[in-house]
Amino acid sequence: MLAPLPLDVATTWVLVGLIHLGLAAAVWTVLTGRHDRRSTLLWCAGSAMAGVMMLVYAARGALPHLPAIVAANIFGYAGFALRWAALHRERERPLPWGMLAALVTLACTAVPLLDAVDPRWRVLGNLAFNTLASLALWHEARALSRARASRSAAMVGWAYGVVALLLLARLAAVFSGLGASPSQLATAFDTELLLLAWMLTALWANLGYVGFAIEMAERRARLRGAQLAEVTEQRELAEQQAQALRALSDERQELLRVISHEVRQPLHNAQAVLQGVADAMHGAVPAVPGLDRARRVLREITRSLDNTLAVSTRMIEDRAPPLRDTDLDMLVGLVLGDLPEEERPRVRLQRDSAVRTAAMDVGLMRLALRNVLANALAYATPGTPVTLRIVDSEEPLAVVFEVADEGPGIAPALLPRVFERGVRGRHDVHGQGLGLFIVRRALQLQGGTAEVRSDAGGSVFTLTVPQGQEDGG
Repeated sequence: MLAPLPLDVATTWVLVGLIHLGLAAAVWTVLTGRHDRRSTLLWCAGSAMAGVMMLVYAARGALPHLPAIVAANIFGYAGFALRWAALHRERERPLPWGMLAALVTLACTAVPLLDAVDPRWRVLGNLAFNTLASLALWHEARALSRARASRSAAMVGWAYGVVALLLLARLAAVFSGLGASPSQLATAFDTELLLLAWMLTALWANLGYVGFAIEMAERRARLRGAQLAEVTEQRELAEQQAQALRALSDERQELLRVISHEVRQPLHNAQAVLQGVADAMHGAVPAVPGLDRARRVLREITRSLDNTLAVSTRMIEDRAPPLRDTDLDMLVGLVLGDLPEEERPRVRLQRDSAVRTAAMDVGLMRLALRNVLANALAYATPGTPVTLRIVDSEEPLAVVFEVADEGPGIAPALLPRVFERGVRGRHDVHGQGLGLFIVRRALQLQGGTAEVRSDAGGSVFTLTVPQGQEDGG
C-alpha cells in the first residue's frame, strides 16, 4: 500500500494566489459598466494584491529573504486595505486614506523587525495582523449587509469571518509551538487548512461581491422603473388636467360671449334710443337735464364692461394674436368714435408718418388707444387739448402712437406703478384701475411696449408696435 503524498505548501500558495488573480480579473470584467467603477476597482485591486502576495510568499525560497518578506507584506496588507475601502465606499462613507496608509505602514514595518528578532515572532506577528485585517473585513461586510439589507454582503462577511477564526486557531498553534523551528511551523497541518480556507474565501467573497453588485443594480432598475411609472402617471394626470382646463376655458369663453352679447345689446339699444330721443327733441323743446347725463353713464358702463371682459378673456392669455395689416386712418376713426361725442373735439390728430397701414391686432389696438385717450381726457385739465401723434420708428422698425395731454402730470411715487392692475390716479375719477393695465397688456401681446413720461406740464404715453415680425397666428 502506497503512503500518501505529503502536502506541498508552496504549490498550494501558488494555486491560491492564481485563484485570487483570476477572480479579480473576472469580477472586473463582469462589473465594469454595471456597478460603481471606483468601488469595483478598489475591490478587484485588493483581491489581485492578495494573489500577488501569495505568489511572492510561495517563491520566498528562491528570493532574498528580507525583500521577499517585505514585498509580500506590502501586497498583502495593501490588498486588505483596498478591499476594506471598497466595502466602506459601498456604504457611501468617506474613505480614511490616511488611517489606512498608517496601518499598512505599521504592519509592513513591524513584521520585518520581528523577523530580525526571531523568525518565529515574525510568523506570530504576521498571523496577528492578518487576523485583525480579516476581522475588519468581516465587520465592514456585516455593516454593509445591514445598511443595504444584502444577503450577498453578508456572504462576504461570513467568508472573512471563517478565515479570521482559522487564523486565530493558527495563531494559538504557533504561540503554543514557539519552540519548534520555522520550517516546522510552515509545514504544519493547520497551515494547509488555512490555505484551503483562503482558497474558499477567494471564491466565496468574490462571488458575494458580484452578488451584492447585482442586487444593487436590480434595485436601481426597480427604482428607475418606479420613477418612470410615477413620471408617466404625473404626465397623464397633467394631460388630463390640461384637457379639463381647456374645456373649462372654452366653456368660460362661451359664457363670456353670451354675457357680453346679453349685456351689451341692451346697453347699445338704450344708447340708440337715448340718441334718437335727443335728436328728436333737438330744438323742439328745452333740453332735458338728465338726458345727457344718462347717455354719459351708459357710455361709461359700456367702456367699463369692455375693459372687464377684455381682462377676463384676451388679456390673461399667453398666446400672441395674429397680426394683420390695419388701415391707420380707419383705426383712428374707430377709436374716436368710441369716445364721448362732446370730448372728441379735444383730440388733435398729428400724422408724422406716411405709412397708411401697419401690422397689428386691430381689436387690441383699438382697446389700448381708447383707454389711453380716455385716461388723458379724464385726468388732463378740463378743456385742454389731447394730442394723438402717429410716427415711424426706424430702429427698431415700428409704428409709434403718442398721446400727450396738458394735465398736472402723474405723481412721481405713482409713476413706476401706473401700468399695474388696480392702480388709479385719482379716486374722484370713475374706474376700476384696469385701463392702463389693459394698455400695457395689449401691447405686450403684440410684442410691443407701453411707456410713459410725465412732469408738471403733462404726460406723454408712448405705444410702440413692432413691424417686420412674422404673423403671430
